[in-house]
Amino acid sequence: MERLAVSVNKSNLLRLREDLSFAREGRELLDEKKEALMAHIRGLATKAERVRSKMDQILAGAYAQLQEAIIRHGSLACERAALATRAGEDIDVREKSFMGVALPVLRLTTPKFIPSYGFLETGASLDAVAQAILEGLEIMVELAEIEVGLARLIYEIKKTIKRLNALENIYIPRFEATVKHIEDNLEEKEREFLFQLKRQKSRKPEGAHGVI
Repeated sequence: MERLAVSVNKSNLLRLREDLSFAREGRELLDEKKEALMAHIRGLATKAERVRSKMDQILAGAYAQLQEAIIRHGSLACERAALATRAGEDIDVREKSFMGVALPVLRLTTPKFIPSYGFLETGASLDAVAQAILEGLEIMVELAEIEVGLARLIYEIKKTIKRLNALENIYIPRFEATVKHIEDNLEEKEREFLFQLKRQKSRKPEGAHGVI
């Protein structure tokens, strides 16, 4: 395994042990973050399917009402009604944080439904279309909130997995290999020092003779 290019000494060994401990703690935190993100993504994905199905039903109903309105009043009258001013809806955009990810919080405010088109060449079927579209707007806003949140969470989990893999497969093994290399070398130097020390103690001092 590739090692870090550092000198073999106790100072570097202590520093690298601290760095290795910090990297292992970071790996645990990133793993916890990954699991939390995955759980939240699964929950939002399930909710998105449910909301999307509801939106499809509402839009299908609106389309059926539109077909009836076209039959009753003609396509030209329906087009003119569609050009009428908006109903006065307003969207409030805020954000909330989840595991450091900014998730959107959208709130649609709509006034009481009052047709903005005139009574000429319009009727109940066209009113039903407008009401269905207004109801569909609320579902679309909810779905937009979920899908934007999902996109941000998926982007974040990709970054988290990338960092986690880098720690597990590159940085931690490299720190471990370097720490072991320094420990082995320091132990070898210590054994060599003790061996030399014992040899010196076992030798008789040169020139030492008995005195008469």
